[in-house]
Amino acid sequence: MKQDRLFIWIIAAYFAAHAVLRTALGGSFEVDEAEMFVMAQEVHLGYGPQAPLYNWVQAGAFSLFGANTFAVAATKNLLLFVTYALLFDGLRRSVPRQAAMLGTLALLLLPNVSWEGQRAGSHSIAMLATMAATFWVMARQIEAPKRWHPIALGLALGLGGIAKFNFWLFPLTLFLSALTVPEIRARLMWRTLWQSGIAAALILIAPMAWMVLHSDQTMASAYKFYYPPKYEALPTWLAGLAEYGVQTLAALALLLLVLIVARLAQGRAALRFGCAMPLALWLMRAGMIGLGLGALAVVGFGVTDVQPRWLLPMLVPLSSGLMIWATQSIGPRTGRALLAVCAALAALILVAMADTRLRGAGSDSMRVDVLADAIAADLPEGPVAVISGNYYFVGNLKYHRPDWQALAPLPNRFPAPDTVSVVLVGGDMIARSEAILAEHGIKPETVAKLTHHSATLPYRFEDVKTIDVPYAIVELKNGVE
Repeated sequence: MKQDRLFIWIIAAYFAAHAVLRTALGGSFEVDEAEMFVMAQEVHLGYGPQAPLYNWVQAGAFSLFGANTFAVAATKNLLLFVTYALLFDGLRRSVPRQAAMLGTLALLLLPNVSWEGQRAGSHSIAMLATMAATFWVMARQIEAPKRWHPIALGLALGLGGIAKFNFWLFPLTLFLSALTVPEIRARLMWRTLWQSGIAAALILIAPMAWMVLHSDQTMASAYKFYYPPKYEALPTWLAGLAEYGVQTLAALALLLLVLIVARLAQGRAALRFGCAMPLALWLMRAGMIGLGLGALAVVGFGVTDVQPRWLLPMLVPLSSGLMIWATQSIGPRTGRALLAVCAALAALILVAMADTRLRGAGSDSMRVDVLADAIAADLPEGPVAVISGNYYFVGNLKYHRPDWQALAPLPNRFPAPDTVSVVLVGGDMIARSEAILAEHGIKPETVAKLTHHSATLPYRFEDVKTIDVPYAIVELKNGVE
């Protein structure tokens, strides 16, 4: 138990280091982070195409610490810590310590968790935490059933349902997989699932009602599934399936490489895996069932674009189960070497994250404060609203100018009635100014004049390269009508 607590403390220290590093280095916010400055300043039942849980947690952090870098970094790293800690504790209840550690650290070998989660993650991180909570309750039930487990499972399911919509693949596949593993099937709370359903429904009913009543905003990002296919010579269904396979393999590549090397270190016993422990078998089958269901969805709905983060409900159980199964028969020396590799990778991620923010001309080092100053110098007196094609500029401008209104790029997001000017940021916004203004409730007859401007933005650690950002200021006659 002492070593278990030490492992959790090490995980806590790791994510605390990320939070401190991100706060100290500062810089601009990536798109999903910038979204929080637009959408999470207040608590609402819904916010648009994303489920609201992460916004709620972020809004709580903003109220505690202010709308700043630390609040953003603390939110994501707290949820990532919860993910790792609950996954480890759940695994530890059924498998030996080293297997539980390696099964947990399999997440480090998924770049969309270990790298993208830190760099720009938001809603997927909330989903990971609720997935870990769901697994933790089920693992406790398998170890020793308690009367409170069904209610706790319902709470985890309800929170998962308002974390991200693809969350539901995780509990669904866990229950389907359990049917194929007798040791797991016999211990789960089948007869009390109705209690879990009631608990989950109490959490879900109000946010889901908002989503139904605001379906135009809920479905505003559905187009992302149908970007032009990369494999144009193939039929649509096959192009989507090929993209699905490529993204799945790319997401698992690092994990598979590490496991292959670990098995090769066993020499002649490299292919002698042995029978998988019931927990590992349960998780692997859940992941495979999930990938199968995902493939059917891609074909059935004609999906042409797939992002690896959408596959996390399948990849997480599959990677953890694979790690446990592939390492259950390795020697102590190889096991320690694998733990050392994971520790080195964690340290490398910290260093690489710092390096990314300390040099180059990336979105995280763009001087959006220069744009804010330029716009402010051109604005007339009075309330102003900012509109952009995505959350990057509008969110970062909101950070630098908290008194400006930041309008999300979603239907029915209107400026306050006393607004005297609207800023359109980006060439595409300016080219479609009339349509964009109409989407945000601004009629042509209320526009007094539109003036074009541009600001040249430097990068924090780049002396030569700059970027020109066009913007237009739309002055209104008598405010928004």
